[in-house]
Amino acid sequence: MTHSRGGYERILVATDFSESATAAFRQGVWLARQTGATLVLAHTLPDRLRLDQTEALRAQLDLLYGDGQLLPREVQEAAEARLKQLVLDHGASDLNVRFLVLPGEPFVELTHAAQTEGIDLVLTGTRGLSAWKEFLVGSTAKRLIRKCPSSVWIVKAEHLEPPKVVLAATDFSEVSRRAALQGFQIAQQASAKFHLLHTIDHLTDYLSAGREDYVSGFPVGPPLRREINDGAQRLLEQFVASLGVDPDQVQLHLSWGSAWQEISRLAQHLHSDLIALGTVGRSGIPGVLLGNTAERVLGTCESSILTVKPESFVSPLPPPAIRRESEES
Repeated sequence: MTHSRGGYERILVATDFSESATAAFRQGVWLARQTGATLVLAHTLPDRLRLDQTEALRAQLDLLYGDGQLLPREVQEAAEARLKQLVLDHGASDLNVRFLVLPGEPFVELTHAAQTEGIDLVLTGTRGLSAWKEFLVGSTAKRLIRKCPSSVWIVKAEHLEPPKVVLAATDFSEVSRRAALQGFQIAQQASAKFHLLHTIDHLTDYLSAGREDYVSGFPVGPPLRREINDGAQRLLEQFVASLGVDPDQVQLHLSWGSAWQEISRLAQHLHSDLIALGTVGRSGIPGVLLGNTAERVLGTCESSILTVKPESFVSPLPPPAIRRESEES
């Protein structure tokens, strides 16, 4: 669904009207203007039984939700009116905007919206309003990273303006190539500096991943480390060439250590506003952009995070129509 150079056609912004969600909305508005994308503005209303509220608020929710099974028209209209006011307040009425009000578990409903609306980028905040503390706090953002088929941009509340410094990380896998392209395109649209990092984790990882093409036959000891470093540098330069971008606009970084720690360290050093990561890396290298690397980076640095799925990724949450068919059977 994404263009070959990281442009987007349909962008979903999830909002609970919190400060963090407002930052995500502002980034979405900016990006939609840059790409000409349709903006889908979504608000979720969690199940009232999951809310930890005062009795007064519970009573209000009872009044709004009725029997709790269907969202009354009045609530739908009120929520849509608030979404439309958000667009007006931020001067975004020139954009092509659609509105969604989704009752249910936030990460489930947002994932289903991404599937049914043809979304190729979801923007969310990292913190929700206290009244909706299950919304985009911690676990929901992580679940979107894991299960939403679209690219997911987790926006920190302080990032109200387009990024000035974008950092992408690569393990030379195809998904990290997709992440680097999307990160580069965002950097170009924002006139931001773009940095690309490759981390050498352990020699055994390279051997197990079939990287004997530049480590076999090298002497043991410091010379081996230098040869590995030089070989990785060559691969990094070849990777940039494969992106089809101007190499002079890419600042390369090579480091040794744990991937998530090195990404966080360099992001802090560069004052990076955005980090672009693939969520699944080369299968032969455990821990290098695999598993919870993106989640660890999200929790340990001040940068916003853009996570990108492999082209072949299939969400473990089936689309709503498929889910209903399976339930009926």
